[in-house]
Amino acid sequence: MNKSPLTKRQIIELFKKQKNIILNSELVTLQNSQGRFLFEDLKSKINIPPFNNSAVDGYALLNKDLNNKNFYCNRRIAAGDIKNIKIKSGEAVRVFTGARMPLNSSTIIMQENTKIDKDKIKILKSPSFGENYRLKGEDIKKNQKILSKGSKINHQNINLIAASGIRKVKVFKKIKIGFFTSGDELRKPTENLKNSEINNSNYFALNSLLDRKFITKKYYGNLKDNLKIVKSKILRASKKNNIIITTGGASVGEEDHLINALSSLGNIFFWRAAIKPGRPIAVGKINNCYVICLPGNPVSVQLLYAMLIKPLVEKLSGGNFKLPNSKKIVANFSMKKKTQRMEWLRIIKKTINNQDVAIKYPKQGSGMISSVSYSDGIIEIDEDVSEIKKGDTFNYYDFETLF
Repeated sequence: MNKSPLTKRQIIELFKKQKNIILNSELVTLQNSQGRFLFEDLKSKINIPPFNNSAVDGYALLNKDLNNKNFYCNRRIAAGDIKNIKIKSGEAVRVFTGARMPLNSSTIIMQENTKIDKDKIKILKSPSFGENYRLKGEDIKKNQKILSKGSKINHQNINLIAASGIRKVKVFKKIKIGFFTSGDELRKPTENLKNSEINNSNYFALNSLLDRKFITKKYYGNLKDNLKIVKSKILRASKKNNIIITTGGASVGEEDHLINALSSLGNIFFWRAAIKPGRPIAVGKINNCYVICLPGNPVSVQLLYAMLIKPLVEKLSGGNFKLPNSKKIVANFSMKKKTQRMEWLRIIKKTINNQDVAIKYPKQGSGMISSVSYSDGIIEIDEDVSEIKKGDTFNYYDFETLF
């Protein structure tokens, strides 16, 4: 086990080295494939477009007639027609968007550039050769690889798969994730809390974060503050899952037993991160099951999962290790910061003088649940930065895309 807190970069390098643990596949319909990871490369079964067709509503012309101004028109081709038409000299053929092109034409003049009088067509603006013409296989060739193994099927590419003539896809089987919360003080949400009880919000956070099409999840309950019970429940769950995730119980307190349990049952890759919020995180394995011990503070749970654990889970599930996207934003505040640790500051995004700026959310504690609910995202402050000055630029992660 690495005893020194790891930086974000070190954690990323460690996670990148981990291999996919889902070895089997299943065949699913395209309708049920959203959010799943491809088990194999996908190749198009057809050309896209499958035939030469028109990109607009207009008129097909012979190439040698492109400079002519007057034509007659008494034939048409609509989308879906199977007509094989050859144009005659001096003729224009009415075609609609997506319609099959006449066999001897490769140019379409848009209807907006014509004047129509019954079967007479006058050209108002001469077209260029090949204008508004889509060639067979111009987008995708038959047998061309369209997606690689490990790609996630999503709203961006499902259209491409369908257009390629594919009805079913082979995907990695769902990864099994069991999760626990920790602490004798936790209760189901209620307004009737007694003594030092608190509502178990982390259950709902993790349950939501794990609600993905490629995951089969199961909640194993709340771990009591007892080492023997913790070891027994974690070991039992590790035999039925690919990943175990816990919240709380990974600090240095006398009642925090997860680290002792994990080190005695398996091995720990690292414990503690040089990140605020999120320091008391541990990752290890019990036999073939990964165990991820997240802190008990709700903000740490949400941010650590979104920024680091989600990419790891996707890689272990057969996908690619992909960190969340960020944008640049300018700080609209100044503050001092400790070095040797990265900080994720919750901010409110404003646009001032056509520039996106970050306003620091006033409550930054890792237990301040409202800081995630009422802010727009986080900015990431590197370990070596000791002071933030108004006007400095940082990477910004928007909560709308982060979770």
